[in-house]
Parts: sequence; structure tokens; C-alpha cells
Amino acid sequence: MARQADLKVIIVGGGLAGLVMGIMLEQAGIDYHILEQASRLRPLGTSISLHPVIMDVMDQLGLLQDMYRLSKPMRGITVMSASGRKMGRIDARSNKRSRHGHQAMVMSRPDLHEFLLAKIPPQKLTTGKRVIDISESATEVVVTCMDETTYVGHLVIGADGAYSAIRQLMYEKLKANGELPESDKRPLYFDKQCVVGMTCSLDPKKYPVLQDESCEVKVILGKDQHTSMWILPLTGNRMAWCVGGPDPHLQEEGGGGRGRDWYPETVVEICEDVRNFKCPFGGSVMDLIEATPKGLVSKVLLEEKMYRTWYHGRVVLIGDACHKIVPFFGQGASQAILDAACLSNLLYDLPVASVENLTKIFQTYMDTRAETARIASDSSREFADLIYDQVRKKTPMFWKHWSNPRHAPWLAMKNKRYLRAEKLTLFCSKFILIRTKKKKIKQGFKADVARNIVLRFTPTWLLRMITGTINADRPSLSFLPPAKGKARSK
Repeated sequence: MARQADLKVIIVGGGLAGLVMGIMLEQAGIDYHILEQASRLRPLGTSISLHPVIMDVMDQLGLLQDMYRLSKPMRGITVMSASGRKMGRIDARSNKRSRHGHQAMVMSRPDLHEFLLAKIPPQKLTTGKRVIDISESATEVVVTCMDETTYVGHLVIGADGAYSAIRQLMYEKLKANGELPESDKRPLYFDKQCVVGMTCSLDPKKYPVLQDESCEVKVILGKDQHTSMWILPLTGNRMAWCVGGPDPHLQEEGGGGRGRDWYPETVVEICEDVRNFKCPFGGSVMDLIEATPKGLVSKVLLEEKMYRTWYHGRVVLIGDACHKIVPFFGQGASQAILDAACLSNLLYDLPVASVENLTKIFQTYMDTRAETARIASDSSREFADLIYDQVRKKTPMFWKHWSNPRHAPWLAMKNKRYLRAEKLTLFCSKFILIRTKKKKIKQGFKADVARNIVLRFTPTWLLRMITGTINADRPSLSFLPPAKGKARSK
């Protein structure tokens, strides 16, 4: 089918999802305009990890080699105690070249945002535009902003994040008509928050790890507390860090509350929990925090929610607007890019921008993306619970694979230790559940057992199998030549 030449797309949101969507439409020859609420684009966060699953798409867009220069390949994640004792390690290279041709990368989030922003023609992005209304007709959609300006197009893509204004406007109409599912009426859930920062350029002589070509993420767990600290060496002799965990102010409200108000003292309060942590790279962890400019410190609430309604009429959502994922393993950004790739392909083949045709491609988009996004969300949440000393009643993904009898025969043939690991896992999980019911074992003990099982006993091939479903959704852009498959040079 031939693409409609005069298709006009309005993208709301100038974050990573909106910029990538714009870049894809630019190369597909589809007209678009990006509206951003903020008067000045300033990305939140300090570091970001991107999965191998999106590398082929970025290669097709001609962005991958520049992204290599801005990033470091992720080697693995080492979990340590506050005293410096190694508790376990997850090898991030288990899914690299032999299976997918690429390796996960870690980079500065502001650097990535500036890089993507430079690819958008200035006349196609307007800041200071807060959308307050969307009206539709049989042939077009009109977006109205607070300053009374209007923008006309054939469809609207809501890429405006977890607290999406586009989603709220869409849901208000569905709710008024009695068509909004009950689960979508509930607010975002979060019971964790953190403070993130990125240091200025540090002295490589003091921190030799900065000269490494790859990045080994260090996760430090506090003793008898839920607080953890993540440290990631970046390019430019910088280090990104994250301090956080479950917030009692949020938990008292059952999740979804405001938590501690954000003041300069909040940073001191949260970071005070890690003062006695041993820095794995030398010196004190407080040295890294104190070497961070105030403008590169921000508070982040770790929200999560999988929405059931992703589109209505001429409006569709992508990224955090329809599936907010706890930011572990870099799933949020990667899933947003996969959303944009899937939707771009469908729009490229759109014959006529009628409501009927849009409904069909929006449903195809959701059918294609929803399950993978859900699995990515579950895996991120389970890893967050593992790190932050929380074990839920829901069976973790690792245990599901280990205890599934369908997997046992061929898994046992592939690894003789599997059956012993399975028996150990089932025994420990049953023991944990029984003792929890009797209320004789504290939450920290459960998490300690779970951490040791996952980090010490899970073989690499099993981790590869578990993440295989997430990495299986590897779309390509149908309107561009295939990826060259050129991996990062050693």
C-alpha cells in the first residue's frame, strides 16, 4: 500500500520518545510537528542504559555510531554490601554479539537528549505549548494549547511521559462515555523514590576505572536498611549515581502518595543513608555526591503502571504514557523506542487517514507491543524488589522459569546443575512463604534468600532464556534499508 503523501502527525512531548518518533517520521517522509510543554528542554535523570534490542533500529536511522561515541558498553552489574563484600554479579554481555550483534550501552541521559534533539529540524519543534484540548472530526484533529494556539493534523501521538496530558484528555472522554476500564482510572503506583546525580569531570588518576572502555555497574546494598546506591562510570570521566529505595512516606499512603517534599535538605536526608558505604572505586561515596553540580541532581519517583487503553479515535500513546516501567535494566527507554518503530511502520503503510484505518493500525500496534512491554515491566519490577529488600506474593519471573515442569527436561540436559538449582529454589520459596504466614521471618530475610538464589545460583544460559522474550521483539524500519549489523569495535 502506498503511504498517504499529505499525512500530518502531531507529537506531544519533546522527551526521548517524542524525539525518536520525530526522527523516524522524518526519515519516512511523513510530516509532523512536536509540541513540548516546557519552555526550555531539560531532560531529567543523569544516566540511561539502552538494550541491544533497539540497536538495529538506531543503526537504520544512522544514529548508532555516534551513540557508540557517547556511551560505554555495559559489561555487567555487580551487587555489593555496604562493607564492600561482593554478593553476586549479572553478566550483561550474555545477550551480545552471538545472539543479537550488539551490546547494551550506558550513557549520559542529557547527552543522548541533546544528540537526538539536534536531529530534529528547529521549525518542527515548538516549546512552551501546554495542550489543554483535543477535538476530532471525520477528517482531522485539532490540538488547542493554553496560549490559545491551535495545531491541525490527522492524528496525535502522546509521547508526554508518565503524567501524560494527552492520556488524561483521552481518558476524560472515555470515562464520560463509560468506556474507560476501572484499572485505567486508578493512579500511578509508586512506593520508591531516589535522588540521582552526575559528577563533573573527575581525575582518572584518582579513579582509574574511568579509563575503562566498558562500564561495570556497581550496586551497593545497605545493611539492615532498604537504601541502595548505584554507581555507573560514564564517558567524559564522569560518574552517574543513584541513591534511593522504598519511601516510608509513600508506603504509609499505600503507594501513589506524594512522599517527601522536594527541598535541598531532601538530598542530604536521603544521601545520609549511604554515608558509611564503601566506594568500590576508591575514596568515599560522599566524594562523588559532593562532586556533583546542583543542577545535575534531581529527585525521581519510581512509578509503574501498565495501562489497558492505548488509543481512542485519532489519538494514540507511546512510551511512559501507556506503560510506565520502573527504571531498571533500561527497559523504559528501550520499550519507548520499540513503540515508535512499530507505529512508524504502520503509519508509513497507511493508505487513508480515516478513523477506521487509524483504529485498525492502533489496535495492531497495541497487539504487537503490549505483551513485550508487560514482560519488560515485570522483569524491571522484580529486579527492583530484589534490590530494595521487597519480595512480593507474586511468583518472580526467575522462579516461574525454574519451577515450570515444561522446561525441566531439556534444561536439565543442557545443564546438569539445573535440577539441584530447581529443588533448592522450590525449597527456599516454600520455606519463605510458610515462615511469612507465621510472621516469624522479617522481610529482609526473604529478600536476602531471593538475592542469593538469583545472583549466585542462576546460570548465564538461564538468564539468557529469561530475557529472551523481551529481546525477541526486534523490529526493523520497513521504509529504510536493513541495518548494516556493524557492532561496536573493540
